[in-house]
Amino acid sequence: MLARWSLRTRLLAAVVLALVPVFALSLWNALDTQWRGEANRAEDLAVATDLGAARQRETVASAHRLLEAVCANDTVRAGAAVTALPEQAERCGAYLGEVLRAFPNDYASLAVTDAGGVVRCSNVPGTIGMNVADRPFFKLVRERRTFVVGPQTASRVVPSTVIPAALPIRAAGGFAGMCAVGITLQSLSDLSAPGPAGKIAMALVDREGTAVGGSPEATRTLPVAARLAAAIVGGQTLFREYGQDGQPYDFRLRALPDTALFVVAGMPVAEQWSSFLADWASLLLAALALAAALAAVAVGADRWCTRPLNYIREFADRVARGEELKLDPMTAWGPEMVAVGEAVKAMAQAIASREAELRAGLEQRDHMLREIHHRVKNNLQMISSLLNLQAGEIRSPRIRRFFGDAQNRVLTLSILHRHLYERSSWALVDFQQFISDLVRQITVGRRAADRPQPRYQIRAPIMAVGPDVAIPIGLIVTEAVSSALNRSNGTTAPEIRIEAADRDGMVELTIEDNCAGAGGSIRPDSQGGFSLTLIRGLSMQLGGEAVITAREGGGVRVAVTFPMPQDPEADA
Repeated sequence: MLARWSLRTRLLAAVVLALVPVFALSLWNALDTQWRGEANRAEDLAVATDLGAARQRETVASAHRLLEAVCANDTVRAGAAVTALPEQAERCGAYLGEVLRAFPNDYASLAVTDAGGVVRCSNVPGTIGMNVADRPFFKLVRERRTFVVGPQTASRVVPSTVIPAALPIRAAGGFAGMCAVGITLQSLSDLSAPGPAGKIAMALVDREGTAVGGSPEATRTLPVAARLAAAIVGGQTLFREYGQDGQPYDFRLRALPDTALFVVAGMPVAEQWSSFLADWASLLLAALALAAALAAVAVGADRWCTRPLNYIREFADRVARGEELKLDPMTAWGPEMVAVGEAVKAMAQAIASREAELRAGLEQRDHMLREIHHRVKNNLQMISSLLNLQAGEIRSPRIRRFFGDAQNRVLTLSILHRHLYERSSWALVDFQQFISDLVRQITVGRRAADRPQPRYQIRAPIMAVGPDVAIPIGLIVTEAVSSALNRSNGTTAPEIRIEAADRDGMVELTIEDNCAGAGGSIRPDSQGGFSLTLIRGLSMQLGGEAVITAREGGGVRVAVTFPMPQDPEADA
């Protein structure tokens, strides 16, 4: 009966059998509760550190507003001026002291400087006349000309560490000095407000992990300074560690903007060993159930999926090698896998039949292409012969030369088609062989007893090009070689050099001769003519350009540069 079951039925039966114990477990609820508790703890810590950061932002914003009010006060402006009288500076200092007394726990000092960095007004009389132009903080304010908050520093004015904040004074569109205030760490360290159920303690630490603010109870919950410093350097914002009181805590770090201080929030870790141990039995059952399910799925997949599919794959490999198309289903296969095997067998037979049809079609196409190229070549040769016969009746050497040039152009196309149907690839020709055959045929057509035969130097890379490239190149070579042969009168040893080279993805085709005789349709000083127009037009068709110059020692040099075809098959 099991042999008649479908594959889906077998897999469902195996999975149901393996997962029966899982329905009796309550492990998921316990784990879900634990995960939710961890998430709530992390959220509470994040809220606490966000509150500390918000307190810092509010303190900085308050300092900004304070400086705006102080800098706008007439008494301060009068006392901070370079020409201020001593009594004006005293009134300015008294005003600043009165302002600070309104915020005894927030600010430690207030001072106003001129554009040169000299303190003109301060709540601390001993600092008047002090020059702070060399301080990086003053330079930063003068450069940015906006409200600036610096890192905490040991103040030279008051015996405490402060966070400096300053606002530039502007006059006539320029920098006229700054108003600076020292924010006390006490204004930032009052962060020990309890979190949910009074369980979160917060403190303020510097980059070395040293506590700089917070209640004594909060600082005792902190881990050692080295552990905090490592967490700050490593970017570890959430971690669990033992505090200095020996109890485990979850800690979260939050950097205070524009300072080198960090808010640390700590929440004690509750003892949960008893509840955790009570869940071991459920965890063991869940692990056993998972192992049973994996074993059942593995055995079922191997027996009813992997083995039949491997056999089908081996059958497909035999079909690909051209072996017999015989599929023997295994007795343990289910009806679905038997159907798959039969479908694969039918597909293999269809592929074999299609391959035979395609092979016959390709052979027919090759025969037709060979015949087409052969007939085109014969027709072009017939046209060339007709031109040759017609040229024999022409008495004018100039018109006969024109007929010869036209005959060479037709000959170029004929040679190209001969190379196409003689090669195994109908879309590509051998570049070097094509050029060599072309110049040989042109020379034979222009051979004369009273002229020395030219010597050719043909250098071209071994590459195959398509007709779209071979035809323009062939016609360019035909025009240049024909012109050189017309100018070979009076040249003892005429030489024609044809070279093609790859220059960083560009093909540089050079046709150079030493023929300095009269005649020829291509000369450096020529302004027009059919040959020149044809060469330039064919060069543009290749996506390049042609340059015609005089050769040293006599002769003409034709240089054509065009991009290297990236894909000869696609170009063809």
